[in-house]
Amino acid sequence: MNHNTNSQVYTQNNKFYNDSVNDNNDILVQSETLAPNYMLPDTKIKNHTIIINSIDRNWTTNTTETPYNYLVKLGGTSKDHYSTVSHDYKNIVSFSVDKIILTNRSCHQSYNSTIAPRLNDNPYITLNIKGINFSSHGTNKTLNNTIGIYTPLIPLPISFSEIAYLEFKNTSIQKKDYTPTPESYISSLDLSITTPNGSGVSNLSDVLNIYSIFLNSNNNNINTTINDSLIIQTSTYFNSIEFRINDLILIKNYKYHNMSYQESSTFNNWINRDSGHYILDIAKSNSTTTLYNQIIIPIPASLSRSTGNINVESWFNNFDTKILSNVAIADLSGKIINTNTQSHLIVNIKTLEKNDNIFLKDF
Repeated sequence: MNHNTNSQVYTQNNKFYNDSVNDNNDILVQSETLAPNYMLPDTKIKNHTIIINSIDRNWTTNTTETPYNYLVKLGGTSKDHYSTVSHDYKNIVSFSVDKIILTNRSCHQSYNSTIAPRLNDNPYITLNIKGINFSSHGTNKTLNNTIGIYTPLIPLPISFSEIAYLEFKNTSIQKKDYTPTPESYISSLDLSITTPNGSGVSNLSDVLNIYSIFLNSNNNNINTTINDSLIIQTSTYFNSIEFRINDLILIKNYKYHNMSYQESSTFNNWINRDSGHYILDIAKSNSTTTLYNQIIIPIPASLSRSTGNINVESWFNNFDTKILSNVAIADLSGKIINTNTQSHLIVNIKTLEKNDNIFLKDF
């Protein structure tokens, strides 16, 4: 009996040992299956999104560029006289412009006011970027050169005039592929937004030269009131489509004609501020002209929460008392741009990059 019992114990122990060895082998096999020897490829595709705003072009000195025709430097610096994107892109696999956002106002100035086409009157608009063409082929040169066919995505407004901007999508979903050999480098994007026949989509202006800035009041510089405002008289004329009430304007390089007082420098800084100024109204210095040459903006003041009345900034009261004119006197410089009539592009670039990821087989 004892001999048989010992034999049974030995057999069971031996079976447990063999099962354990087999289980360990199974674990090793399973481990190799779950985490095999794997080498990552040397390269990977990286996606880049670039957002372009035409207001960032050098509009103070470059008089030929518009929101629909301008150049963007890739890898540029602040010293460039163009719009710049600080990052540069090499080994480019593909390039596309997925969306364009444009103002929804009339895009043509004519002496006849009944001619007022809008961008969505075209069946589509095209985008030409010099050197990036033949992403697809069409029946004419414009279609061969375009990077896409763009049609508007129209929301559902209460009335059509309430849509301030239109988003144009790339209906053709086309892109420029650089395969099998990537494009080594793209240094700039020379953009032109056109109609189907290749002509510019708009002849409107978004930049004006300043002639003078003065106060509208004739109260002999006493007690500035809520009815007071500043008149910016321009040396270039504009129409009511290009600049209108509630548009936000930016002013750069303005300098008052008389710098004898400290308040003049404060006034210059306020006029040239980055937050800009909203347009209260537009007017004419000569009522007989068809076009306008005056933009009216608020003075530096606010409504007081404690008194409920207008609170004019003290430095402006001093400036008004000492030197601010209420007639147009030629100032030294300055330009205006309308932020509400700019173009915005969403660009997608794919590049071939070195794969520097670390892969751990197991721990």
